[in-house]
Amino acid sequence: MIHSARQARPTSTLRRTASATPSFNTTAADFSKQFNFQHLLNSPLPSPALPSILPRHGKKPARRPIRKAARIFARLSTYLSAFAILYAFLSLVRHLLSSPTSLEIISVNLNEYNLAGQEPASQEAAPVVITDSHHKSKWTVAIPLDAQFPLRPSQYARLCERSEDLVQQLHASTIHSHFHMRPSESRRTAMGFVDVQEAHDQGLLSGPTAAEAQLDAGSIAVGEAVRAQSNNKAGICEKSLTFVMETADAGLGKTLLGLWMAFGLAREEGRAFFIDDSNWAYGEYTTFFKPPPIPLCRPPPATQRLPCPHQTRHLVISTTTYQWVFKDLIEPLTHDRQPHNQATRKHRAFSLARAGHEALFHLAGADADYLAARVAELQTPHSHGRLSIGLHVRRGDRHPWERQYSDSYIPHSTYSSTAQALIAAALSPANNTAPLSATNQAHSSTPRILLASDDPETYLAPEFISTTERAQAQIQLASKATLDAALPNPGPQAAPSDQDPAFIKFVEPNVGWEGGFFASIFWGLGNAAEGRAAARGLREERPKKAPNKESLRLREYVGRAYLLDLKVLGSTSSVVCGVSSFGCRILGVMKGWDEIEGGGWSNVDGGYAGWVGFVEDD
Repeated sequence: MIHSARQARPTSTLRRTASATPSFNTTAADFSKQFNFQHLLNSPLPSPALPSILPRHGKKPARRPIRKAARIFARLSTYLSAFAILYAFLSLVRHLLSSPTSLEIISVNLNEYNLAGQEPASQEAAPVVITDSHHKSKWTVAIPLDAQFPLRPSQYARLCERSEDLVQQLHASTIHSHFHMRPSESRRTAMGFVDVQEAHDQGLLSGPTAAEAQLDAGSIAVGEAVRAQSNNKAGICEKSLTFVMETADAGLGKTLLGLWMAFGLAREEGRAFFIDDSNWAYGEYTTFFKPPPIPLCRPPPATQRLPCPHQTRHLVISTTTYQWVFKDLIEPLTHDRQPHNQATRKHRAFSLARAGHEALFHLAGADADYLAARVAELQTPHSHGRLSIGLHVRRGDRHPWERQYSDSYIPHSTYSSTAQALIAAALSPANNTAPLSATNQAHSSTPRILLASDDPETYLAPEFISTTERAQAQIQLASKATLDAALPNPGPQAAPSDQDPAFIKFVEPNVGWEGGFFASIFWGLGNAAEGRAAARGLREERPKKAPNKESLRLREYVGRAYLLDLKVLGSTSSVVCGVSSFGCRILGVMKGWDEIEGGGWSNVDGGYAGWVGFVEDD
C-alpha cells in the first residue's frame, strides 16, 4: 500500500441551481454571497507532471519541415515556369521581328548569292548563303573562277570580317541559337560552314567538282617546280596551308615571325605547307632562304583556298589575317596584370614559331657562306670562355611600349648598362666553377659586344663607339653623309646644247638611313615617287607596275642585312633588345625558351615583361 504525503484533493461539484442565476433585483451583498470564490483559492494548482493533451488556445500547431519545403519548391517551380514562358515568348517576338531584316541584309551584302549556280553580280570574293537538301541555311565562301591568286591582303581581311558578320546573322535568324549557342561560340566554331569543294560536289555552289579540280594546277608555290620535276602526277593535297608573303608592311620582321608560326601550325594540324612570294615586296623567297620542305602533293585551286574559318580544308594566312588565325595567341598590350592563361598562350605561340625557325631559317647563297665564317670566328677555340653579348637597337618607325619612351626611343645607356650587368654577372666567381688558363682568363676579361641597328648613327654613339663592334660587315645601311662621300650628288644639271636651255634636269638627292628604318624610305628605294606617296599615305596596296630592277636590288640588300644581323646576334652568349620590335621577338625564338628564362635574352622595354609573339594592334 502506498501512502502519499499530499493532501487529498477536495472534490467539489458545481451544479446549476436556480439560485445560481442572479436576477436584476438582487443586491450587491446577496450577489457576493451567491458567488463566493473562496473554494477556488483553497484548491491546489494542476500537476505539471503531465502535458496537456489539447494545444493551448490562440496558437497553431507547428508545421512539419517536409510540408514547408514542399510549399517552397512549388512556389519556385511556379516562378521558374512563368519565367521560362516569358523568355520563350520574348524570344519568339524577337525572332519574328529580326529575322526578315537579317536575311535581307545578307541578301544585299552577298549580291543575292542564295542559289546554287548563280553568278555574282560583282567579281569579288565573298561569303555566301547556300541551302542544302533539307532546306537548312548554311554558308561558304565563293571566289570567282577567274580570280588571281593570291588576293590582295585587304581582300582576305575583308573576307574574314564579312564571314563573322554572316555567321552572327545566320545564328540570330534561328530561334534555336538563343538556346544552344552564344555568339562568341558561333564565331569560334563557324557553325554551318560548308567547305568549298563539298559545296561544289553537292551542287550547292557553282564550280569544279573534285575530279575537275585535279586538272587545275593552282598557283606555283615556292619550290613547286622542283616537286613537279620529281613527281608531276601528284594529286591535290587533302589539307593545306599557304602563307602569302605579300604585305603592306615595309618591315620584314612581322612577316618572318608569322611565317614561322604558320609553318608550326601546319605541322601541328597535319597540313601540307606552301609559300607564295609572287607579290612580295622583297622579291623572291629563295633569294634569302633555302627552299622550304616540299610536300608530295599539289596545292589546291585558288577557289578552294580561304583565309577563314580556321577549319577550312585549305587555309590561307596573310599578315592581315593574323588576328583570326592566331586570335587565341594574341596578347593584350596592357600595363595592368596579365591574364591567368598568359603563360599557356606564350608557350604555344613560342613552340609554333620555334618549329618554323628550325625548319625555315636557313640563309642561301653568299650570305650563308659569310655567316658560317663569322660564327666560326666568334666560336673558335681561341675564344673559349670569352663572353659575347649581342645588342639589337631598333629606331625608325618602331617606338617602345614603355610609356616614358613611347614617343622617342630607349636610351643607348640602357642597352650598355644592361650589357655590363650581364658581363659582371657572368664573370663573377660564383659563376666560374672551372679554373681557366692564363690565356683564357685574358680573353674572358675582355668580352665582345656585337651591335646591330637600323640607324647607322647608332654605331657612332658615345656609349657604343669604343666598346662594341658591328655584328656583320657584309651589308651595311649607309647614312646620307656616307653616300654623299662615296657618290657625290652633282645637283641640277643644265640641258644639253641640242635642247631647250631653259630645261634643267633634276637629280634626286641621296637619301640615307639616319634615324633608322622608315617605311617611306623603303618604298622610295629606286622609286622616289612611290616613297613620297607612301609618306602621304597614298601608296597603292598592290601597284599596277611591278618594282623595277633597281628597287628590287636595293630592297634585297636591306632584307639581307637584316637577316644577317639577326643570325649573328642569335649566335652570341646573350642578347639585349626591346621586345616592342619584331627583331627582338625573333631573337628570343632563336635563343630558345630555356635561354629566355635563364637570362640569355634580356628585354629592356619596360612596357612589357618577357617574350611575346603578337600583341593587339601590332
